[in-house]
Amino acid sequence: MITISVGLASCGISAGALDVYEEFKKQIKNKEGFLLKRVGCIGFCYQEPIVEVKKDDCATLILSKVKPEDVLSIIDSIINDKQHSKIFACRNDGKRIFDVKEINEHEFYSSQTKIVSEFCGIIDPEDINDYIKIGGYSAFKKALSMKPEEIISEVKNSGLRGRGGAGFLTGLKWEFLSKSKDKIKYLICNFDEGDPGAFMNRVLVESNPHLLIEGILISSYALKVKKAFIYTRIEYPLAVKRLKIALKQAKKKGLLGKNILGTNFSVDIELRLGAGAFVCGEETALIRSIEGLPGRPRPRPPYPAEKGLWKKPTNINNVETLATIPIIINKGSNWYKSIGSKNSSGTKIFSLSGDAERTGYIEIPFGTKLSTIIRIAGIEEYDFKALQLGGPSGGFLSKDNFDLELDYDSVKNVDAIIGSGSMVLLNKEKDIVKQVYYGMKFIVSESCGQCVPCREGTMRMLEILEKIVNQQADFNDLTNLNILARTIKQTSLCGLGQTAPNLVLSSIKKFFSDYEEKIKDEQKRFYYYINEEKCTGCHICFEVCPKKAISGKPREIHNINQDLCIRCGMCYNSCPIKSIEKKNIK
Repeated sequence: MITISVGLASCGISAGALDVYEEFKKQIKNKEGFLLKRVGCIGFCYQEPIVEVKKDDCATLILSKVKPEDVLSIIDSIINDKQHSKIFACRNDGKRIFDVKEINEHEFYSSQTKIVSEFCGIIDPEDINDYIKIGGYSAFKKALSMKPEEIISEVKNSGLRGRGGAGFLTGLKWEFLSKSKDKIKYLICNFDEGDPGAFMNRVLVESNPHLLIEGILISSYALKVKKAFIYTRIEYPLAVKRLKIALKQAKKKGLLGKNILGTNFSVDIELRLGAGAFVCGEETALIRSIEGLPGRPRPRPPYPAEKGLWKKPTNINNVETLATIPIIINKGSNWYKSIGSKNSSGTKIFSLSGDAERTGYIEIPFGTKLSTIIRIAGIEEYDFKALQLGGPSGGFLSKDNFDLELDYDSVKNVDAIIGSGSMVLLNKEKDIVKQVYYGMKFIVSESCGQCVPCREGTMRMLEILEKIVNQQADFNDLTNLNILARTIKQTSLCGLGQTAPNLVLSSIKKFFSDYEEKIKDEQKRFYYYINEEKCTGCHICFEVCPKKAISGKPREIHNINQDLCIRCGMCYNSCPIKSIEKKNIK
């Protein structure tokens, strides 16, 4: 038997994989011993369209950048055991008949640990039986033999943190909801992936929708939920189509509905589509959207675990979090927490885009160094300038962070966030200020407009950034931008506004020279100094100085190094007690 699998996720389809699939279908129509399958994406998005060929007990061959005109010669090479020029790699699942690199030896794959995405690009996402063959729904059946509190304890012990961005402990979140005595509870899967450059959840659902459904079933059973929702955007047509097929198949198999698999457990999963508002990634805005109201956040507390959907206790987790649950149940929490770093267990799926030779999605253990990401992406260290992590609400990592081990806590220490997992690589030619400007344009367009700091503040930040980009700004504008950013961060209602200034603050701190190049260089006839009699050591000037020209520990008198100071005025304008003074040069 010869099995031909064509990658038909959005990346493959956009590269022409549908035409390749149809050509294979046409050419093997009257040939015996061939099976044609549609599969999702294995991660090599830059090599699409990808075709995998498995012949009898031979190693699976992976062919890349396949075109319809290659199909006949590929079929001929398969039949006659000839090596085809499009062969890119092979799998370690049989005897090797050609001298080609194994997929795990490839630089893109060698540092990855495939757990959640293990079967993406291998099984047919539109065939539940294909999922069952690789052990699908076995974790759910195992969970049904456990007590709900045992499942919650297992998830808590695993150290799994929410993959939606905040990184809150999933087991602890579940524990809050389990304590509610309300008979009606809801579970929501947040599939509103809206960050520019983020496509991890989309690929996962397009490639293995049943893994998500199994995760929702286990979570619903553990939390005693009878109604669950998957909330996504209408801009994901293929993922929506495959979810609808998967839900229908699961129901037909008796895995959804009443008295599932002959037990007393009953649950329904409903798919809800949003119009594609970034703010609906925030859980209270998402809840309002499901309720049929405008997607606008509300103040917390009360938290959704207390009063969520229709004022009932509600648990919200994102796609990757829920898709990890079946794996933890099957393999155990101790096995899971042995992977990753101390406070961030397991793996994380990231999407790679931007100035990279190799783009796609990767699944790596927490604790992987930034330098490894650069190597995976195929960008040379000398050509690397920055990595924008966490989308327009995230921050920048620079060459100074090459040895940084990526996890939820470490990135916070360098003014960035893991976020949903988007990684945009920027080479040395890229203008950081323009990148921040484009990010702020997105934030402004996606603000719901409900609170003044976000609605008005982000617009003012955009205006200043535009002034800087057009080289019409001075250092006072940069000071105002910094003050605005910090104010918006502290006073906005929801996560969108609170994280909106992240790129601004991160870029000023790490790439100040990009701003300097665009700011009017007027002859300065003054300098700043710290009045020691007034200084209380509040440390604010130290924090805002972009050139690290200020020294001093908290609660000690600070000092300005005049050789490093560029007279930008940030410390002067930020000092709350005016201990920093300006003196004219004679």
